Amino acid sequence: MFVQEAHRETNHLARKLFSHFYSLLKAEKLGEVFDIQASMKQIGIVINPDNVEKSLITLNQYYQLLEMSAPLLAHYDFYLKLGQLFDVSDAGVLGYASLSVENLRQSWKITSSNYSLFPHPLTAEQFSKDNSVIFQLQKSARPEVYAIYLQEEWLSSTWKWMRLRLPQIADATELTIKLAYPAPSYAPYYNEVFPGKVLFNQAQTEMVFPEPWYDMRFTTANRATAALCQQQCSLILAQLDKQSDLVDQVRRLLLLTPQREFPSLASIARQLQLPVHTFHRELKKSNLSYRHIVNEVRMELAKDYLDKTKLPLQEISYILGYEHPANFYRAFKNWLGYTPTAYRQKHND
Repeated sequence: MFVQEAHRETNHLARKLFSHFYSLLKAEKLGEVFDIQASMKQIGIVINPDNVEKSLITLNQYYQLLEMSAPLLAHYDFYLKLGQLFDVSDAGVLGYASLSVENLRQSWKITSSNYSLFPHPLTAEQFSKDNSVIFQLQKSARPEVYAIYLQEEWLSSTWKWMRLRLPQIADATELTIKLAYPAPSYAPYYNEVFPGKVLFNQAQTEMVFPEPWYDMRFTTANRATAALCQQQCSLILAQLDKQSDLVDQVRRLLLLTPQREFPSLASIARQLQLPVHTFHRELKKSNLSYRHIVNEVRMELAKDYLDKTKLPLQEISYILGYEHPANFYRAFKNWLGYTPTAYRQKHND
């Protein structure tokens, strides 16, 4: 189970992100393109009409909403604009911690080490090469339309965060954005968001910038505030660890990274800051394999989708990563003893 503090932090983030999505959809007059009311009803989001930021929504539901909207909004610059609405305060205590540290290097480190408080369906590998820092986004096995919207949102929000922390780089043409997909119809808007080169049809999606930027001092740097916020993050995570063993931590990470392709064992080990062989050995002590935990989480998500949404079984099958609905039907029945249809009927009676 999530401890109260961690649950509050991630739900705060979900409400903030949802508020941005909802307001942008209205501002861009895209309500007829994407029926948000019907989608919210399907996945169980309870909106507060008087104050959208007080709506009942989890991060899992938020990223489901984005995935449902992606095919319909694919021809708009919506997700680039969505990223530009991100504010550091959206991330709660972790946001203030990353705001108060000395530089980008420290910020990346604190964000990576506190991933559970600020999860995202995409993960990025950071490395240096030829006097440049490279943020390389993971490749996804999902259809291109789903991969693109997440990459646009991640790149746009990350760049906004960087230029607000370092105003002197806001118009720096040394920035390079490489994109592993063709130029969309709204490609010119990329140049409004990013001041440097924007290159499409690349092998990987990457953000590349000069290494000296990594150690430029933030104008908002405050060691005392940074120490206080980092201590608070550590306390939350320490409480979380006390409440859960390794298996529970793995389950939590899988639930907080909702995507059709579940993270690999190596990816989860990296997020937990464990060598792969150590992670495998510790799981073995629990008499559970990583595959078993992934299947367990899949079935729990399947039950939620069947019980709380009206999504067709074929769509649920796809969301959970099954290539064919028949595979989902068989796995569900083997796990729970009855078919998805029977389960839905039983819980909707």
